[in-house]
Amino acid sequence: MSWLAGAALFREMWPLIQKHIPEDDFRADFVRDLLSLLMNCDMEGADLRHFHAEIDEALDDLDVGEG
Repeated sequence: MSWLAGAALFREMWPLIQKHIPEDDFRADFVRDLLSLLMNCDMEGADLRHFHAEIDEALDDLDVGEG
């Protein structure tokens, strides 16, 4: 997966993640793990900065900078 495709895929999945994982704590863990997986497949995590506050928190947990 290219790093651009991974970020685009995550942006498309985000509304579904919010809809189907209503528990804040579990969603935070899920998002962090999913971002980690996608970054291991060459997605640049910094491309998702400022998309949503919850995503920024997960990126902070993963020590992903601004890019």
